[in-house]
Amino acid sequence: MAGKLTRVAKRVEAAIDSIEDATAAAGSKVQHGLSDTAAAIGSSKVVERVEKQARTSRKAIAKEIARAKKVGKKQVATVKKRAGAAKKATEKVAKKQVATATKKAGAAQKATEKVVKKQVATVKKRAGVAKKATEKVAKKQVATATKKAAGVKKVAKKRTTNR
Repeated sequence: MAGKLTRVAKRVEAAIDSIEDATAAAGSKVQHGLSDTAAAIGSSKVVERVEKQARTSRKAIAKEIARAKKVGKKQVATVKKRAGAAKKATEKVAKKQVATATKKAGAAQKATEKVVKKQVATVKKRAGVAKKATEKVAKKQVATATKKAAGVKKVAKKRTTNR
């Protein structure tokens, strides 16, 4: 359809060009006749039909553009919705991961505290055992020293009494 319009327009243009060439050669009388001819062509039924077809084509094109815009808006809205849903899902996963990491950190801290308490208890126990052992050794040494001192006293007494 657009092709037919273009062909008709080209023929009319070619006709006008050839008329203009003839007018230039013929002078002003032909120029006046050309104006009359252009007016007659402008009011002809062929021109009216071509203009009507052009209006119909413009309307169809405008409808097509409106439909394309509508579809484009829907697609943009859908993409935005999906992006929002993906963002929410990502945030949810991130929160879960943070919660899990916090839980694990808490569990690790408790385990560490438990181990530290055990180590402190073990060290205290060992210190207590070492203290008791040291006290025992010290008592034995005191007892031994006391015995030796008693023996030395006896020997000293004997020596003093024997003299």
